[in-house]
Amino acid sequence: MLVRSLTALACGAVATLALGVSPASATPAASCDGALVLWDNVNYNGTHICFGSWESESDLGKVSALPSGSMQDKTSSVQNFTDSAFCLYVDNNYAGDRFTVYAHTSIVDMRVPNPYWNDKISSVRPGAC
Repeated sequence: MLVRSLTALACGAVATLALGVSPASATPAASCDGALVLWDNVNYNGTHICFGSWESESDLGKVSALPSGSMQDKTSSVQNFTDSAFCLYVDNNYAGDRFTVYAHTSIVDMRVPNPYWNDKISSVRPGAC
């Protein structure tokens, strides 16, 4: 499976502020330049997967990135280095609660201010929610 990048977009300005979203400023992992990056730890640390602006995944359980298995329900921080928005979903097959991560936006800690989103992401696709 290709390394993928994901652009996530927070749904609306209120959601953007509530999630602690900021412009993408940290340097991406070399293999993820210009991609959406899902990290398994806060502060853009740990194992990561990348999604190009055209890529989607209906089941992150199929994406093997961690020594212990997949990226299913592991995302703790997100960086979007693309020119596109991405929608992140808590369930497989683009279902359940969701939010949009805008182009050139980062979320350093999915727990702030709402711990609900930490380790919940199960599917991703380009475009606003």
